[in-house]
Amino acid sequence: MSKNSLLMRTLYLNSSRILIASFAILALQGCEKEEENQKTIKEALPILPTTIEMVNIPGGTFTMGGSTTAGDAPEVEITISAFEMSSKEISNAAYIEFLNGAYSLGWISISTENTVDPCGSYSEKIIRGAQNGPHAGEIYLQLGETGGCTSDGHAEDINNKSWIQFNSSNNTFSLIAPDKADWPVNWLRWYGADAFCQYYSVKLPAEAQWEYAARGGNQLKYPTDDGTLNATKANYNGDVPGVLDPDGHSVATGTFLPNPFGLYDMGGNVWEWCLDYYAADFYTSGTTDPLNETAGVDSKRVRRGGSWNYHSATLLSHARASDLPERGNNHFGFRIVR
Repeated sequence: MSKNSLLMRTLYLNSSRILIASFAILALQGCEKEEENQKTIKEALPILPTTIEMVNIPGGTFTMGGSTTAGDAPEVEITISAFEMSSKEISNAAYIEFLNGAYSLGWISISTENTVDPCGSYSEKIIRGAQNGPHAGEIYLQLGETGGCTSDGHAEDINNKSWIQFNSSNNTFSLIAPDKADWPVNWLRWYGADAFCQYYSVKLPAEAQWEYAARGGNQLKYPTDDGTLNATKANYNGDVPGVLDPDGHSVATGTFLPNPFGLYDMGGNVWEWCLDYYAADFYTSGTTDPLNETAGVDSKRVRRGGSWNYHSATLLSHARASDLPERGNNHFGFRIVR
């Protein structure tokens, strides 16, 4: 081989090594940049408030349904995969964190609107979905409620107001009374519960998940610590339908003993929105993780668990109820799953 050929070959090999090394460096830099981007995205995602404890619910098969009240599902065998559920109903403090974060992203708008109930007419702030967020134009929550009335004009306890306020001077949401931080958020629409879930990448419980969790792995009749019900077990309004309690109201989440899965207030306190549309005949035996995603004629969503002003039959683990997603009052709240 000539001297010139040897020189050319040496130059070619050196150039190839340099080129390969350059590609390797660029590839490494690209990987590092991608990792950086993923880290930035991960850090930017909203994180569940530290006040929300998620507990593990093991999977299993259970008997869902009953025949105690109108609208109950028939008794069927349902299998549920393992999931996590918040041990308590979402509190005012946790929902305020969501509202402030969502407002900064342009998810929500605040307007003053007129409200009418049997006690009269008054103005209050209404939180709606904005164009940047889910359920644009729909009501998430109403604020400033003064206690409200029942359908027959009976004034309710002042403790039933919404304890969240909006300060227009600094554009922040805050608590009206610090001692209500642990009370469940109320006056909540389904849209407001679902928006919270979308913000934190969690979900409302499917109705079947909710009942499975309520039964505590022991087919509990009521979702209490031992399946029995009395005034020391849950916050509800006695055993007689239609009896009004002028002093009734929600209480701090976790006031009563949890059920065997470690879940508090699955019965009473506030009704809990579920993910499903309501259908009386949706469930059949032998299904796994059923979820009704088909809207009925009225597009009602399921709510479960009864509340402080409902009687004991509505607290049964299998008892069902439903409502329009735009409705909500001083005994409507929620919890989450993932």
